[in-house]
Amino acid sequence: MTEWSSNLNPTQFKAVTHRTGPLLVAAGPGTGKTRVLSYRIGHLIKTGDAKPDQMLAMTFTNQAAKEISERVFRLLNTELSSGCVNNGQKVPKISTFHGWALEFLKQTLQEAARLPIDEKDAKDICQEAAKKLRLSNTKPKVLQERVSRAKQYYPPRLTEDEDLTALIHVYHELLKKYGLWDYDDLLLEALRLFEHDEIREKFLRDFPFVLVDEFQDVSPVQYSLIKSMAKKNGNITVIGDPNQAIYGFRGASPEFMHYFKTDFEDVETVVLDTVYRCPQIFLDAATSLIKDRSAVRLKSVKDKTPKIRIKPFEDPVDEANWVARTIEQIVGGLSFVSLDSGTAGGNTLRSLSDVAVIFRAKVLGNPVAQALSKQGIPFQRADTPDPLAQKELRSIWRVWEILKGRNIQYHLLKLPGGKDLWNRKLFDLKPGFQDKDGPQLLSYIIDILDLDPNRPLLKALARAIKGNPHVNSLAVLLRNEADMLDINIEAVSLLSIHAAKGLEFPIVFLIGCESGIIPWKEADPEEERRLFYVGLTRASEEICLSHVKHRRLFGQMMHGGPSTLIADIPQNLLIKEKAKKTRVPQRPRQQRLF
Repeated sequence: MTEWSSNLNPTQFKAVTHRTGPLLVAAGPGTGKTRVLSYRIGHLIKTGDAKPDQMLAMTFTNQAAKEISERVFRLLNTELSSGCVNNGQKVPKISTFHGWALEFLKQTLQEAARLPIDEKDAKDICQEAAKKLRLSNTKPKVLQERVSRAKQYYPPRLTEDEDLTALIHVYHELLKKYGLWDYDDLLLEALRLFEHDEIREKFLRDFPFVLVDEFQDVSPVQYSLIKSMAKKNGNITVIGDPNQAIYGFRGASPEFMHYFKTDFEDVETVVLDTVYRCPQIFLDAATSLIKDRSAVRLKSVKDKTPKIRIKPFEDPVDEANWVARTIEQIVGGLSFVSLDSGTAGGNTLRSLSDVAVIFRAKVLGNPVAQALSKQGIPFQRADTPDPLAQKELRSIWRVWEILKGRNIQYHLLKLPGGKDLWNRKLFDLKPGFQDKDGPQLLSYIIDILDLDPNRPLLKALARAIKGNPHVNSLAVLLRNEADMLDINIEAVSLLSIHAAKGLEFPIVFLIGCESGIIPWKEADPEEERRLFYVGLTRASEEICLSHVKHRRLFGQMMHGGPSTLIADIPQNLLIKEKAKKTRVPQRPRQQRLF
């Protein structure tokens, strides 16, 4: 621990070396949350307080789970393994909530376990249920959202709405008929199993140490699950930041951090407030949005404190063209300051992977994607909440399930071309493909579907599967948009703010900072403040906010002007600039690098 302590500040060390009992770690952005969680797992093993296979750590993305795993295995001087045993040596289990739940259900229910589907299939089955009940006037998306909201609680919250109650009943009958679970069912079914004393007692014996990452993002059903996973005085560690709770539409609430203190006994609380990512000005701007809701003032270790730049534009085309031109010049070694002043200052050579363009809604990224394409600047996108909604990935997923011998008739009917075509196409396939690992099976399916493996979407899928070679369910693997992102690729990242949470980039463009967009006119205003907080704390060196006078959005022209949230930031932290026209001449389109 003497060696480890040199890599931790005093509050990090306190959290890492907490021995037993419930621990709550409140960690601001860039305070070393992943480091603390990884070191805590390593410390409990090194001291002998816990055996490796007695530990379960859960997070929300496969990418985060992989990062924690790699750090832990480096600390323990062992190689990365995706299982609980590595060359005979037992290792901690680190997984997403849904990944753990699916494995737990399969181990417990054996042949009675069903298979998960994504949100698009859930919408289709909701629509089928609605037709049976003659409720087809409502859009499938709205129906599925109503059902999902009810299932964010355990037991599901059934209102006095008789139509909703009937819809959920018929929807579940159809899921049972097809042998399927939706994402919500994975957690609900795990909780139902924990109602059996023998099953819960076995879990408590198998995993007496539970750690939860991104605790501010848990939904009511996930919080119920966490309470079932540990005794009131048990060895449970949760770590998160209430100011980054941005998943209210999934039932998440920062209040669960307060409930934790009352639902568990003698909770030790550690606050991480030393920030290693953002300059102080960025932190002060972000926390000014939260105001009285944040009692802790975050302190940056960085001396350099550039101000936040605000750029107005006439329309989204001007905004996007300026972003593309500026990125090109930044990669050439210029800085924001030198670009605006017309000087030759700035000599830091930047990689495209140093730059992110983030925004409130996916549609806002489209003009930037077009401008980057015209300039021949490689980019990658992670702004689609359900990656499996994309046509090519859906076909791969369905053939994957068919080749594994699971729900064959259901998926055959859903494939383009119909059941008869695919019965003929798959009839003569060689046996043995069920035993292929993930990368091999993916390559096999891409050949069957005659797809181009060099398409960016398929390369992103290949990376995700390579990082999880023993993956069983693509529906669970592709649960989160951020898992399709490769932060090391030589390309600009275009991200929704939700997908950007947990990531950091030296240079960030936060576009579309307009009233009606952020805060989104129909959203919870407090959560919108936290969303802007997250956006402002993604940058480690430079950040520029932009807004436009006129923007057509979902068929309507908006004249919102700058976001009201910008007005809440102390003006001495900002540099406001005048609007400029930036039409960029089109270049021959270059081949993307990824």
